[in-house]
Amino acid sequence: MTGTLILWVAWLFFNGGSTNNLFVPRANGPAKIIMNTVISGSCGGVVAVFVKARVLGTYSFVNRYDCGALCNGALIGLVSITGCCDQVEPWAAFIIGGIGALFYVAGCKILDVLHVDDPVEAAPVHFFGGVWGTLATGFFSN
Repeated sequence: MTGTLILWVAWLFFNGGSTNNLFVPRANGPAKIIMNTVISGSCGGVVAVFVKARVLGTYSFVNRYDCGALCNGALIGLVSITGCCDQVEPWAAFIIGGIGALFYVAGCKILDVLHVDDPVEAAPVHFFGGVWGTLATGFFSN
Protein backbone atom coordinates (compact mmCIF):
# COMPACT_ATOMS: atom_id res chain seq x y z
CA MET A 1 0.00 0.00 0.00
CA THR A 2 2.80 2.42 0.84
CA GLY A 3 4.53 1.77 -2.47
CA THR A 4 1.32 2.40 -4.36
CA LEU A 5 0.76 5.70 -2.57
CA ILE A 6 4.33 6.79 -3.32
CA LEU A 7 3.88 5.84 -6.97
CA TRP A 8 0.54 7.65 -7.13
CA VAL A 9 1.96 10.91 -5.76
CA ALA A 10 4.95 10.67 -8.10
CA TRP A 11 2.55 10.02 -10.99
CA LEU A 12 0.69 13.23 -10.19
CA PHE A 13 3.92 15.20 -10.45
CA PHE A 14 4.92 13.31 -13.62
CA ASN A 15 1.63 13.86 -15.45
CA GLY A 16 1.07 17.37 -14.13
CA GLY A 17 4.63 18.45 -14.86
CA SER A 18 4.67 16.98 -18.36
CA THR A 19 3.10 20.16 -19.73
CA ASN A 20 6.42 21.99 -19.17
CA ASN A 21 4.49 25.17 -18.50
CA LEU A 22 2.36 26.20 -15.55
CA PHE A 23 0.91 29.11 -17.53
CA VAL A 24 -1.03 27.15 -20.15
CA PRO A 25 -4.77 27.81 -20.40
CA ARG A 26 -6.75 26.29 -17.56
CA ALA A 27 -8.67 24.00 -19.91
CA ASN A 28 -5.66 21.74 -20.43
CA GLY A 29 -3.37 22.88 -17.61
CA PRO A 30 -1.80 20.96 -14.74
CA ALA A 31 -4.94 21.21 -12.57
CA LYS A 32 -7.03 19.32 -15.12
CA ILE A 33 -4.26 16.80 -15.74
CA ILE A 34 -3.86 16.04 -12.03
CA MET A 35 -7.64 15.82 -11.58
CA ASN A 36 -7.94 13.33 -14.47
CA THR A 37 -5.07 11.29 -13.05
CA VAL A 38 -6.70 11.06 -9.61
CA ILE A 39 -10.13 10.21 -11.07
CA SER A 40 -8.77 7.44 -13.30
CA GLY A 41 -6.64 5.86 -10.58
CA SER A 42 -9.47 5.96 -8.04
CA CYS A 43 -12.00 4.43 -10.41
CA GLY A 44 -9.55 1.73 -11.46
CA GLY A 45 -8.92 0.74 -7.85
CA VAL A 46 -12.59 0.56 -6.89
CA VAL A 47 -13.61 -1.42 -9.96
CA ALA A 48 -10.72 -3.87 -9.57
CA VAL A 49 -11.60 -4.58 -5.92
CA PHE A 50 -15.17 -5.50 -6.73
CA VAL A 51 -14.66 -7.32 -10.03
CA LYS A 52 -11.41 -9.30 -9.68
CA ALA A 53 -12.48 -11.60 -6.85
CA ARG A 54 -15.70 -12.51 -8.60
CA VAL A 55 -14.11 -13.17 -11.99
CA LEU A 56 -11.22 -15.23 -10.62
CA GLY A 57 -13.44 -17.05 -8.13
CA THR A 58 -11.48 -15.99 -5.04
CA TYR A 59 -14.31 -14.12 -3.29
CA SER A 60 -15.21 -15.37 0.17
CA PHE A 61 -17.00 -13.93 3.17
CA VAL A 62 -13.77 -14.14 5.18
CA ASN A 63 -11.47 -12.40 2.67
CA ARG A 64 -13.77 -9.89 1.04
CA TYR A 65 -11.35 -7.21 -0.02
CA ASP A 66 -8.05 -7.72 -1.78
CA CYS A 67 -5.54 -4.93 -1.10
CA GLY A 68 -3.39 -6.14 -3.99
CA ALA A 69 -6.32 -5.72 -6.37
CA LEU A 70 -6.94 -2.22 -5.02
CA CYS A 71 -3.31 -1.22 -5.52
CA ASN A 72 -2.97 -2.79 -8.96
CA GLY A 73 -6.34 -1.41 -10.03
CA ALA A 74 -5.23 2.07 -9.07
CA LEU A 75 -1.94 1.57 -10.91
CA ILE A 76 -3.63 0.37 -14.07
CA GLY A 77 -5.91 3.41 -13.92
CA LEU A 78 -2.80 5.57 -13.76
CA VAL A 79 -1.11 3.69 -16.60
CA SER A 80 -4.24 3.95 -18.73
CA ILE A 81 -4.69 7.71 -18.33
CA THR A 82 -1.06 8.75 -18.75
CA GLY A 83 -1.09 8.98 -22.55
CA CYS A 84 -4.16 11.19 -22.81
CA CYS A 85 -4.44 12.91 -19.41
CA ASP A 86 -4.40 16.40 -20.92
CA GLN A 87 -6.75 15.64 -23.80
CA VAL A 88 -9.76 14.03 -22.09
CA GLU A 89 -12.61 15.29 -19.97
CA PRO A 90 -13.10 14.12 -16.37
CA TRP A 91 -16.01 11.83 -17.28
CA ALA A 92 -13.75 10.11 -19.82
CA ALA A 93 -11.02 9.70 -17.18
CA PHE A 94 -13.58 7.89 -15.03
CA ILE A 95 -14.45 5.51 -17.88
CA ILE A 96 -10.80 4.99 -18.83
CA GLY A 97 -9.92 3.99 -15.26
CA GLY A 98 -12.88 1.62 -14.98
CA ILE A 99 -12.24 -0.10 -18.28
CA GLY A 100 -8.54 -0.25 -17.42
CA ALA A 101 -9.46 -2.24 -14.30
CA LEU A 102 -11.45 -4.63 -16.47
CA PHE A 103 -8.38 -5.07 -18.66
CA TYR A 104 -6.38 -5.82 -15.50
CA VAL A 105 -8.86 -8.47 -14.39
CA ALA A 106 -8.89 -10.00 -17.89
CA GLY A 107 -5.08 -10.07 -17.87
CA CYS A 108 -5.06 -11.82 -14.49
CA LYS A 109 -7.54 -14.39 -15.80
CA ILE A 110 -5.45 -15.00 -18.93
CA LEU A 111 -2.31 -15.50 -16.83
CA ASP A 112 -4.24 -17.86 -14.56
CA VAL A 113 -5.50 -19.95 -17.50
CA LEU A 114 -2.02 -20.09 -19.06
CA HIS A 115 -0.45 -20.99 -15.67
CA VAL A 116 1.96 -18.06 -15.85
CA ASP A 117 3.44 -17.16 -12.47
CA ASP A 118 3.35 -13.39 -11.92
CA PRO A 119 3.15 -12.88 -8.15
CA VAL A 120 2.82 -9.09 -8.21
CA GLU A 121 0.71 -9.08 -11.40
CA ALA A 122 3.03 -6.65 -13.16
CA ALA A 123 2.24 -7.94 -16.66
CA PRO A 124 -1.52 -7.29 -16.46
CA VAL A 125 -0.91 -3.82 -15.03
CA HIS A 126 1.73 -2.65 -17.47
CA PHE A 127 1.00 -4.59 -20.66
CA PHE A 128 -2.79 -4.59 -20.61
CA GLY A 129 -2.90 -1.11 -19.10
CA GLY A 130 -0.61 0.17 -21.83
CA VAL A 131 -2.69 -1.45 -24.54
CA TRP A 132 -5.88 0.04 -23.14
CA GLY A 133 -4.24 3.44 -22.63
CA THR A 134 -3.19 3.49 -26.28
CA LEU A 135 -6.69 2.57 -27.43
CA ALA A 136 -8.31 5.03 -25.01
CA THR A 137 -6.27 7.87 -26.47
CA GLY A 138 -7.93 7.26 -29.83
CA PHE A 139 -11.40 6.81 -28.37
CA PHE A 140 -11.57 9.69 -25.89
CA SER A 141 -9.07 12.33 -27.02
CA ASN A 142 -10.48 15.78 -27.75
